[in-house]
Amino acid sequence: MNLVTLEPQLIHRKAMLQFGQKGDAAVNPQAITFLISASKLDLRRYLEGVEAEQLECELRRYSTAGIHVRWPVMGAREYNNWFTCILKHTNGLFTVTGFLRHPSDTTAPRQQDYISWPPIGDREMLVTTTAMVIKTLTPSVRAGLGSQQKLHCQFAVDHHGPNFSVEWILQQRGERTSLFSHNSRTGQRQGTGVELMGLAGGDASYNLPFTKMSNEGTYICSVSIIPVFVSVDIVLQVEEAPRVSLNVGSTLLLQEGEEHKVTCVAKSYYPLDVEIVWYMQDPAVSGQTADAPFPEKLQNVLLSSHKHNPDKTFSLTSFFYLQGALKRSGREFSCSVSHQALRVPIKKSFILTVEEPSWMLYIVISVLLTLCVLLCYLHVGVQCVYQVSWLPCQFTDEHVFKNELGHTETQLIHRKAMLQFGQKGDAAVNPQAITFLISVSKLDLRRYLEGVEAEQLECELRRYSTAGNYVRWPVMGAREYNNWFTCILKHTDGLFTVTGFLRHPSDTTAPRKQDYNHWPPIGDREMLVTTTALVIKTLTPSVRAGLGSQQKLHCQFAVDHHGPKFSVEWILQQRGERTSLFSHNSRTGQRQGTGVELMGLADGDASYNLPFTKMSNEGTYICSVSIIPVFVSVDIVLQVEEAPRVSLNVGSTLLLQEGEEQKVTCEAESYYPLDVEIVWYMQDLAVSAQSAALKRSGREFTCSVSHKALRVPIKKNFILTVEEPSWMLYIVISVLLTLCVLLCYLHVGECEEPQTKSLK
Repeated sequence: MNLVTLEPQLIHRKAMLQFGQKGDAAVNPQAITFLISASKLDLRRYLEGVEAEQLECELRRYSTAGIHVRWPVMGAREYNNWFTCILKHTNGLFTVTGFLRHPSDTTAPRQQDYISWPPIGDREMLVTTTAMVIKTLTPSVRAGLGSQQKLHCQFAVDHHGPNFSVEWILQQRGERTSLFSHNSRTGQRQGTGVELMGLAGGDASYNLPFTKMSNEGTYICSVSIIPVFVSVDIVLQVEEAPRVSLNVGSTLLLQEGEEHKVTCVAKSYYPLDVEIVWYMQDPAVSGQTADAPFPEKLQNVLLSSHKHNPDKTFSLTSFFYLQGALKRSGREFSCSVSHQALRVPIKKSFILTVEEPSWMLYIVISVLLTLCVLLCYLHVGVQCVYQVSWLPCQFTDEHVFKNELGHTETQLIHRKAMLQFGQKGDAAVNPQAITFLISVSKLDLRRYLEGVEAEQLECELRRYSTAGNYVRWPVMGAREYNNWFTCILKHTDGLFTVTGFLRHPSDTTAPRKQDYNHWPPIGDREMLVTTTALVIKTLTPSVRAGLGSQQKLHCQFAVDHHGPKFSVEWILQQRGERTSLFSHNSRTGQRQGTGVELMGLADGDASYNLPFTKMSNEGTYICSVSIIPVFVSVDIVLQVEEAPRVSLNVGSTLLLQEGEEQKVTCEAESYYPLDVEIVWYMQDLAVSAQSAALKRSGREFTCSVSHKALRVPIKKNFILTVEEPSWMLYIVISVLLTLCVLLCYLHVGECEEPQTKSLK
């Protein structure tokens, strides 16, 4: 059996696309002419306002892949030859694809149509009609992160009520994902993003409500009406312009010979390529004349490596060391940042001022150095006297016992305690209380409390059960069995929450049952020497987030030994239900979910990123870390708060006639949560709705709206101006009343006269 393989050969030929009627002469008799005759669908309608020179035109044959059906228009034949006409604007403003139908005198072939396509002569004219059109006004889209995008796709057919299928596909790195599909005949639909009401009118545009990095790719809008299938490509590229800043102000003052590191940071840009150039020029002569000297490009500039941000954007720092020289005083230094998301480069500048050192400066420096030495001496002395820091705590002790029925019960006992930092052998600060002495280890709990006074902390200590899991803690000198305590420290203003695990080595062996059955009693004046084994901290224990905002829920942990095997998990708790958002096991490498940067986990950063806050994100987020045999977690409460938008139905001034009444409204909209307070004031006095009076003219009326999402109330005001009616107004009213009476009299007379005649 011989296998025959068909191979297509593409032949590029010159052709003309001509609009007219059957019988028209060819514009160029030397070329193939595709004459588009009039039909219900005019291809030119989709090219309005464009010159022929602004269009790129390509014509192709189209195979229906063996599907031969009669096209449902009047006078159509059983079989047609099909062509596609692709028209692109040279500036990329749109792409239009039209299906041209050329009726055939032959019957439908029994095999694939491309096997028996009739040849086309070099000067032949083919009379066609436009059967279908698809157009996009967005063939190439450059979208910023978080922006809303509408990918335009419009189609039309030359007959009424066609049965069509529409599909949107996203193609990324060779993979194709179906985003939306709809079949008008069956009514079946999958996915979202396209308005169904618009489809009936041919609008198949796809809506992206919030652009993310994962949205980059080629979007394919396809429409199928048997026997033809047409599609249009839309390339979406995310572009985020850099934010540029200098580490100096508009003026930099240096002493002669002094050196200063100047940095220019371009951050949060995408894609990667960015150019940072430093220039120096004399601002007095720049731009004054055509022959003014060009700015001098600085050569001694260094660049940092590209920094990868959590939102997948990049940051880059350019810096140089500027030495104060009198000859450079008054010069302007500019950092110019270029990126494809910018139409023109961003420039940040500063003026350098260089001063010659004075004798007074030397005297000041000498005095400052003397003071520094004195303060250092005093500081060392104070440290020697006050080495120990402490704070009072509440110790919640647990007594586990069997009740009369033999069931295990726990009794909580609240006892006074002291948390004290120092060394083994130190005396208790308060000998009348239980003392938890935290001795020095590789993990210093005080590091997580820097800049905070003891009065700003709430401290709670608790026993901790390892639930029968007894393993040796992997640090030098650790014993086989330890008693564990948790130390929870909260800032009184809610700035952070820190939980530390305190390890108290035990002289006994590990119990064969649950440890809480054998917890040793702690005396009222006992001192327990402990070390900090594990710490977890959040700087965001309570988060108030606006709709659409980006939030980073902070969670940081640290351990007292190198390379621990840990598990991290984020859970969202809402109305009693718990949903796992992210989990990672460093031992197995298993990971589920997203939101946490894996690179940060190795350094103890388990923060969770919310790229776009929605109502459904409200709840309690629990960040937990497990290192056998202990498990610790910290809660973060996220509440959505949206400030109201306030508007009045009047302008800044309201003009009324005396006695005239006007309804004044103050509307607060789009706020969350529910509670809002609206109060009206008249020159700081509460007012109620009353009619206009001359005594109120010139007064200011204020609507004050208070809401928990606002730091201060929003106020909207207007000035009331009341006018007294003029004599001319009285005259006009009198004339109008007289005319009304006269018209009524005449009208009544006309009605009564016929009645009198009928009575006779």
